[in-house]
Amino acid sequence: MKTLFNISLICLFASCASQVEDDSVVLARVNNQALTVKSLEKLLPPENRTDSRLKNFIYDWVDNALYYDAAVNSGLLQDGALQDARDLYYKKILIGSYLQTRSTPKTSIGNHEIRNYYDGHIDEFSRDADGALIHHFYTNKHSDARLIRSVLKKKKSQKSIDELFTKYKVETKTVSKGQMIQKFDSAIFKNKTLKVVGPIQTDMGYHVIKVVRRFKKGSSIGLEDAYDEIYQRLLKQKQLNVSAGILDSLKEKTNVFINSNYQ
Repeated sequence: MKTLFNISLICLFASCASQVEDDSVVLARVNNQALTVKSLEKLLPPENRTDSRLKNFIYDWVDNALYYDAAVNSGLLQDGALQDARDLYYKKILIGSYLQTRSTPKTSIGNHEIRNYYDGHIDEFSRDADGALIHHFYTNKHSDARLIRSVLKKKKSQKSIDELFTKYKVETKTVSKGQMIQKFDSAIFKNKTLKVVGPIQTDMGYHVIKVVRRFKKGSSIGLEDAYDEIYQRLLKQKQLNVSAGILDSLKEKTNVFINSNYQ
């Protein structure tokens, strides 16, 4: 993840010269490079920000700006090997975008295809770790988190529980042991008798988790939980078939030469 972040910053630095004038508030500056409120929108969307995350982001930006300046001053922008690597990387991005644009509209996957794939590959869908179906509530207020916990633990009326889902942010999902951050993972899987855990504080606020159902390692994964993975598998298969057809068509229309020594 940090590598992608660094690449994004480098791309932003490299394109500064071609950007229109930005008169928004400057958050940090290194020589002629500036991180502004406007440029921040491209790298850290508002929904992913907290005070500590924003602070860390700005410090990381400064570090990378210093590295970028040092790289430029050392003459690496004129390095032929780096330019070739950049051009090859950009070429791959263009090819990928072209194939995605051409193949995606031609690929549709029905529920019956997903069901048939699941039935034919059911042995592939078993859990390699303990799992749990959870309701994950999160809020910015500790008092609200305590209220959520109280309602869930005291088994109040269904109306009261429904109100929680309406009033607060909540995710319902199946998770595996080792998948979530350590605080959540320990709370969910360390004591298998607990049904409600939290409040747990993180940079994102306060969290309360209700364990709806537990799954043992080796148990079968239901179609609902396997749906997205099967969809992606079938989508990739169909896109590969479409891409092969596109390539055959391009070869028929184009004069292609390959030296006979390499045919």
